[in-house]
Amino acid sequence: MNVFEAIAKRRSIRKYKKKDVDDNQIGVLLWAACQAPSAGNLREWRYIVVRDKKTKEILYKASFEQEQVKEAPVLIVVCADVEIQAMRYGTRGELVYSLEDCAAAIENMLLAATALGLGTCWVGAFDEEMVRLAVNLPNNIRPIAIITVGYPDEKVESRENDYSRFCFLEKYGNRYEFEIKTIDRILREKIEEFKEKQNLKLKQNK
Repeated sequence: MNVFEAIAKRRSIRKYKKKDVDDNQIGVLLWAACQAPSAGNLREWRYIVVRDKKTKEILYKASFEQEQVKEAPVLIVVCADVEIQAMRYGTRGELVYSLEDCAAAIENMLLAATALGLGTCWVGAFDEEMVRLAVNLPNNIRPIAIITVGYPDEKVESRENDYSRFCFLEKYGNRYEFEIKTIDRILREKIEEFKEKQNLKLKQNK
């Protein structure tokens, strides 16, 4: 699966099959996360992989009982060492750069999961102190997100977006007048062409 296909297919999955995700796959997700850019190349991300049922139950309660946190076989708590960023960049490093860096890492993780046939959901609503206690975080480590990981047990359809609402040229409010919908369609067509070629190769090799 190429990156464009992964971007097109990625969805927030909240229902999972009763099937475990092995450590090798989780390792790929963590590898992908660590390829993300970070301010000053400080790489202040920290990841806690959670499988323990008791810990998951606490995180479920900490995330205001969001069912995907309870259902997913694996949780990854993404954290930032805010002290590292604060030492280099002050308040902006602590409050902005650390969040941006973790967000970039998380998106890499979500796309890698999609490419592996896994489903994920980015959970951002939770009680920080409960999460901190659940996974024993020191004061300098802040929990940023909980990522649920598992094999999807639902199909979430794509939604059409009016991309022209989001894109501006030079200044906010100046619509970027290019055929972004056409680009979206072209990318999807290219993805389908790629899949057809792969299927053809498989048939020829049989």
